[in-house]
Amino acid sequence: MKNHKNVFLFIFFLLFLSFREVKILYAYDETPVEKGGELSGTITFKGDPPVNQANQVFSNPDFCGITVYDETYGVNSKNKGLENVVISIEGIERGKKAEDRPVVLEYLKCRFVPHVLAGMVGSFYEIRNMDPVLHDFKLQMARETILNVILPPNGRKIKELLPQAGIFNTHCDAHPFMKGTIFVAKNPYFAVTDKDGHYTIFNIPPGKYRVKIWHEALPAQEREIVIPLLKKVNLSMELSPK
Repeated sequence: MKNHKNVFLFIFFLLFLSFREVKILYAYDETPVEKGGELSGTITFKGDPPVNQANQVFSNPDFCGITVYDETYGVNSKNKGLENVVISIEGIERGKKAEDRPVVLEYLKCRFVPHVLAGMVGSFYEIRNMDPVLHDFKLQMARETILNVILPPNGRKIKELLPQAGIFNTHCDAHPFMKGTIFVAKNPYFAVTDKDGHYTIFNIPPGKYRVKIWHEALPAQEREIVIPLLKKVNLSMELSPK
């Protein structure tokens, strides 16, 4: 009887440690932000962008097409605005409420939409196959496979909780040309640039912060900013391969 009691206490201890670890991963306090500021700007590409690679389609070419191009470099021909750059503010542990709706990634015409998805740690991520063909969803971090599931056609979906911040790569083994990224941030102060390279982050607690600028194929950048009370701060920059 004594041995059974010791086993029970040991299991309880492990569960307690696991609970503490999960709590650490969710270490962000939601609180009203008074006199918050705003960060916005435009990220552009310096020089002539590389040509996106053309991929030959071997599976379901009747639906996907014979050739599908990478979406690595989305550069606006008019203003050189660079799409799919993630801007994230580091070190904010208390602030605005995170969105409580699922972060959605769709399989649409044999592409991940959006190509780069950003969300917060602890949020639910909903993966939807909107195509009439079979896909699979492989989620990797630093080449380690976190998840690999089959997604039947026509609106089938799964919902996953991502309790760890970081950069996750998405793949479809059935269609190897399909690649994307899920950027999981530690707080809700992030944005992804649009087709013109623009972004905006609202309701930032006044203070001094470090900002990270990330693109899947370009060197990461960091900048220090100061957000004053009720002020708009502009952070625009050019990115290049070197």
